[in-house]
Amino acid sequence: MQKVSLIITILNEEKTIDSLLDSILKQKTIPNEVIIVDGGSDDKSVEFVNNFIRSLEERRFKLSIKLFLKKGNRSVGRNFAIEKAKYAWIAVTDAGCTLDSKWLQELLRMQKQLNTEVVAGYYSAKPRTAFQEAVVPYVLVMPDRVDEKNFLPATRSVLFSKNIWQKVGGFNEKLSDNEDYDFARKLKNSVINIGFSKKAVVIWEPCSSLKSFYKMIFRFARGDVSAGILRPKVVLVFLRYLVGTSVFIWGIIERINTGKIWILFGVIPSFLMIYLLWSIYKNY
Repeated sequence: MQKVSLIITILNEEKTIDSLLDSILKQKTIPNEVIIVDGGSDDKSVEFVNNFIRSLEERRFKLSIKLFLKKGNRSVGRNFAIEKAKYAWIAVTDAGCTLDSKWLQELLRMQKQLNTEVVAGYYSAKPRTAFQEAVVPYVLVMPDRVDEKNFLPATRSVLFSKNIWQKVGGFNEKLSDNEDYDFARKLKNSVINIGFSKKAVVIWEPCSSLKSFYKMIFRFARGDVSAGILRPKVVLVFLRYLVGTSVFIWGIIERINTGKIWILFGVIPSFLMIYLLWSIYKNY
């Protein structure tokens, strides 16, 4: 079995870090070391991690957890953690997630089976409210839409060799958002066979408010712009909005020119209703 360093970056994660650390202890295959890099938290995240490390020492639990303080974005933190890692294989997850008990075991099993340098794990959500449930399809790849041959790894659930990390130049430290998508594209462009394990699952809790959802989407968009990424789905979204806006403007002009009120209050609401129903259908 390969020896693995599990790396995690944190920033103000006092509400979530304990559940993640507990889930590491429940792994069927325990990582050989855990490296946590704090990017400058001003809450009790660092205190909670240190308390957890002390509790392991008191219980004589054989797990090496190292905490480093390194100000910077997630890319800076991940590159720093990988540089500090002892072992040739790197597992990565994110704060805010918890790990299924077979997560690391399944990543390693798939790596051995495929003899590949990268294995993308999967993820699921744990929504607690109707709003969170509505957010999930817009953020995660749903099970029925997984394309295993082209699935790109995300840093909430991935295993790769330190060698391949060095080969592609690591994480782009200029990127504070979507840095894992940029990293995944570099892996794919390097003609690397990326394995996929649907059984290597991490559980993610979606953002709980409209404000936090908007912030998340804004960060995604900002990250894409910074990385020069233009996703095909985004182009289609803008095309749909362009068509919708054009129909609306056409309706107003027709209403002014012909006095046909049914265009404004009949055709346009029907168009919007069809679009709404289609949006629900494609996600559920």
